[in-house]
Amino acid sequence: MSEEYTDHRLRRARMVDEQIVARGLRSDDVLAAMRSVPRHLFVPPELVARAYVDAPLPIGLGQTISQPYMVALMTELLGVDVRSRVLEIGAGSGYQTAVLAEVAGEVYALELLAPLAESARAVLARLGYQNTHTAIADGSGGWPEMAPFDAVLVAAAAPQAPPALLRQLSDGGRLVMPLGHPHGDQVLTVFQRVGDEFRERRDTRCRFVPLVSGETAPEAPQVAPPVRGAREGEVAVMKAVAVRVSGMVQGVFYRASACREGERLRLRGWVRNVSHGVVALHLQGDPAAVDAMLGWCRVGPPAARVSRVEVGDAEPDESLCGFEVR
Repeated sequence: MSEEYTDHRLRRARMVDEQIVARGLRSDDVLAAMRSVPRHLFVPPELVARAYVDAPLPIGLGQTISQPYMVALMTELLGVDVRSRVLEIGAGSGYQTAVLAEVAGEVYALELLAPLAESARAVLARLGYQNTHTAIADGSGGWPEMAPFDAVLVAAAAPQAPPALLRQLSDGGRLVMPLGHPHGDQVLTVFQRVGDEFRERRDTRCRFVPLVSGETAPEAPQVAPPVRGAREGEVAVMKAVAVRVSGMVQGVFYRASACREGERLRLRGWVRNVSHGVVALHLQGDPAAVDAMLGWCRVGPPAARVSRVEVGDAEPDESLCGFEVR
């Protein structure tokens, strides 16, 4: 056992005792999950030393990994066990997903921001979780194909609970989320479905980042149009790649979803089916936007299951003026 491993394990144990047990949380399953999940693997490398502090931490793109106590509290409020199917909205770094995976049967995690979703999926796979399913989507619409859920956790604030998420609860199921002004004080609120009614209970004051929808996502990188007739020495910065995606990527709206994402990132290119279980894409535009799209391709829409992504250089096609399905 390495000294580094032992150090992180001791820091987790101290975190649970001082930040969680001391505040009154008592669920044995939740406490065991918090002692088990290596939070330092879900934060940026420069913040590893602060991974177990009593505070949220930035993970990029204006998002945060929640305070450990808040992760434990929300998990306990859900009241889930190994028979439960849980929907998580705003997966972020994947830390809350991992904690839920320790106590629930299946966890379906949605994250709108492709780079975060890809990073979360990679860490969860590295840690060997077989009961997590991560996809890129606007979380306010939930995951209707996989509904109903025994519990829904929303790790972002909104003035009210999205109706689609309430509808996707099973009878007796709970939804936990912060309600209030997205940039002000909020209250962690529990909704429980009883038939067609929803009982609401307010629990704890809190402060979360706003719930991001497709309309309020961070602005995509600006893509410069191709330069025609540029003076000698002027170069248009553009990246072009050919992509082949394999797996369960046909009949799951992969092409239509890829087209929407390409348009959102202001890329030029196309997507088409090339054989059973394979989709091809041509992407070109601002290098940062292309990289963001590649991150999306590795996850895809909610129903997709991507097994392999091959990327190679491609010649820019100046005849392209948008993104299309072929």
